Amino acid sequence: MARLANEEDDEMMKAVFNLCHMKHALVDSTKDKLFIKEQGDAFTVNVARGLPRNQRLQHDVKRKALQISEQEAIYVGQGSANSNIPQGLFYGNYVPPSLPPVPSLWQFIGICSEPFEKQLTHTDVKNDQARLAMSKEHVQKRLIPLLNENEDLRRGIQVTTYDSEGKSYPMVFKIWVGKLPVLTGGWTAFCQDHNLVEMQDFVTVWMFRNVATGCLCFVIDSRRLPVLETIKRRRTRSN
Repeated sequence: MARLANEEDDEMMKAVFNLCHMKHALVDSTKDKLFIKEQGDAFTVNVARGLPRNQRLQHDVKRKALQISEQEAIYVGQGSANSNIPQGLFYGNYVPPSLPPVPSLWQFIGICSEPFEKQLTHTDVKNDQARLAMSKEHVQKRLIPLLNENEDLRRGIQVTTYDSEGKSYPMVFKIWVGKLPVLTGGWTAFCQDHNLVEMQDFVTVWMFRNVATGCLCFVIDSRRLPVLETIKRRRTRSN
């Protein structure tokens, strides 16, 4: 029994080191790709059994190590061809809470949108772009119904965006170049503060109206997954 416990501890430590490695180095080199391919499901399951959601890494106090479910980790490790995992608003087997997981904001949340998730692209994290592009479908179905008559996306709406710790960033919710809904303004600072990178980082977005001020607010949480390419999701019809 003692030997088994020691082996499990060793596996846990390996998972921690694996996750730390991925935390501070982009998985985009031939060496890293070969390592993940050789490790297969064992690597992704070890990541899944790694650090708990609220524990911070010693070398990066600005970003949390988010826990990944074992089923989801296997799905990501195998790629997007696994049809047994439901896809739609979220990637893998991940289901976020209906309200933003920021207790300090709960007393201010009036009407709140259902959350949706996006895998970050290259243009989302480029400094000269400075905007988070959002799906027109998600915005139309989940965010537009919360707008007041005097709020016009073509002119832009001043909003406050919060991270998972409750830190605020002033942003603008608007239509970019006449067709693309985006969050801009403080998005660059948000990216830099949370070390967001393309493909590996997935952001969950909520929008709510502040009951004290009447203003629109966003909450954005992120998680990092060991993926090497863009994941395409099947479209789902909502009732």
